[in-house]
Amino acid sequence: MNSPFTLKRSVSVLVFATLGLAAQAALAQSADYRRGYDQGYRDAMEASRLQSGPSGPSRGHMRILDAKYGFHGQVCDAREAVQQIAAMRRHADVPVNNDLCGDPASGRVKRLSIVYRCGDGPELRVAGAEGSVLSMGCR
Repeated sequence: MNSPFTLKRSVSVLVFATLGLAAQAALAQSADYRRGYDQGYRDAMEASRLQSGPSGPSRGHMRILDAKYGFHGQVCDAREAVQQIAAMRRHADVPVNNDLCGDPASGRVKRLSIVYRCGDGPELRVAGAEGSVLSMGCR
């Protein structure tokens, strides 16, 4: 008679242990989500402050006007990838590599040339070779 009671108890303990592990995993995911949410909130608040702050519209976020990646005439348009990196920021570091828009000149060392503007300020330009990191910034 003790056997069924012991088996029932063992199954209950196993079920509670499984539920505990599932709850722990959900809690860890929840913490990661919260950190991402908090970072997004901080980024949005910074962007809002930049657009309406005392520095005026000429010192806002970066807008990418042109971004070409390649070697001589073999280039691809990297503007969308660079804009995603720089979106709503005052400073961004852009790694120069084939992840931007593919490899337009296989076997060649390519360059990235970026033309951008901070708010309604003048056009700014940066360029660098594959493997480097370009820094862009607005004051």
